[in-house]
Amino acid sequence: MEKIFSKLMTIIFAASLALFIMLGVFVIVLGPKRTESAIKALFKLSNYEEGYQRIYPVASKEILPPDSGNEPSVLGAEYLREVRDISSVPPFIVPSSGTIPVSAFLYTGPLSEGKHEGIDIWTSVNGSGIDGGNKGNPVYAACSGEVTYIWEANGDVSIRCDTLDSIYTEVIPSLEIKTLYGHMADQFSNEVYINVALGQRVEQGDLIGFQGNRCYWSLQNRVVHLHFSVYDVSVQPQKPLDPEPYIGVSCTTLNQDFVAGVK
Repeated sequence: MEKIFSKLMTIIFAASLALFIMLGVFVIVLGPKRTESAIKALFKLSNYEEGYQRIYPVASKEILPPDSGNEPSVLGAEYLREVRDISSVPPFIVPSSGTIPVSAFLYTGPLSEGKHEGIDIWTSVNGSGIDGGNKGNPVYAACSGEVTYIWEANGDVSIRCDTLDSIYTEVIPSLEIKTLYGHMADQFSNEVYINVALGQRVEQGDLIGFQGNRCYWSLQNRVVHLHFSVYDVSVQPQKPLDPEPYIGVSCTTLNQDFVAGVK
């Protein structure tokens, strides 16, 4: 019995070794791309997609460094792990510190449907600013990009973000984004807290203003806060999105705390 088992193990080892040698020859002769296509087709015919992934882990050029100019290779599997690690980090930072103490200020959906298409981050739960005044916590650019819109009547700044890396394709709805920051002005003194100019280039984390209480749509507003929205600009009309996948913090949870600059 032991002899039979020993022979069987020898045969299995020899067959496995021969398979990998054959695979190496195919890669040398046909090239990695054609070899990968042939193996993939073989496993599809046999309904062994899972086995294909185990034997030949490189599925596409997506896992190679951008603009590498190389064909896919088994070495790309290491890069794939790096890509997955990077894509697990939100592409934007939290733009300002505070909390959302009222459910009406959570993200609920498009304004066209009577919903709130962003989040309102309050400096303090009682609605006042720093030291009880009308000026609140600093506001930072959540993304890098260009300032494309400023409306002082509502204390608004809009930034067209740089196109996001394709590594985020599977974890966010769109790579083409603009961010909107609202109410960065004082309703009473008319002081504007905006620190950027139209057409200015900003980098992620740059100070762009401070939370305020000016609201063009609701003149009785007294709450010091930041309205923050994320829009998909790859479609028309532009579509509001839940900011959570972009900043990594729930935007639908009451009393959620936000810490500026955190990914």
